[in-house]
Amino acid sequence: MKDIRSTLKIAVAAALAACALGAQAQTATINYNRCDNAYDGWGAHLWKDGGIPLAGIEWQKPMPVSGKNDFGVFWTVKVDDFTKGRVNYIIHKGDSKEQGGRDMAFDASTTKEIWVNSGDRKIYTSLEDAKKAREAKPCN
Repeated sequence: MKDIRSTLKIAVAAALAACALGAQAQTATINYNRCDNAYDGWGAHLWKDGGIPLAGIEWQKPMPVSGKNDFGVFWTVKVDDFTKGRVNYIIHKGDSKEQGGRDMAFDASTTKEIWVNSGDRKIYTSLEDAKKAREAKPCN
């Protein structure tokens, strides 16, 4: 009887851990760094393929920042909200746009987190690469 209880406890713990991992895998994070640390008013315009905006997101009402970290600020999005995990975005404040004003996208089914440096058009898939790029092109 003790063996069955122990086995059940292990099975329940494994199931709970799997659920927690599954929940983490369903989100993606866009990290954003500004040299001036002035993030007020900056948001993320997000849409599905075909130009379909996410619910509650408009150009004049972008997704507000989800939080702050050592890199700068970040937005956390639900991967399931996007067509086939393709996260389409523009980081902007009014008509001021980052990354050359281009429509940007990444595949959140393979890349769960990206980093964006203000004034840089590139999407970085590691914090180290984003920091190296900032060091190569330091803030003025």
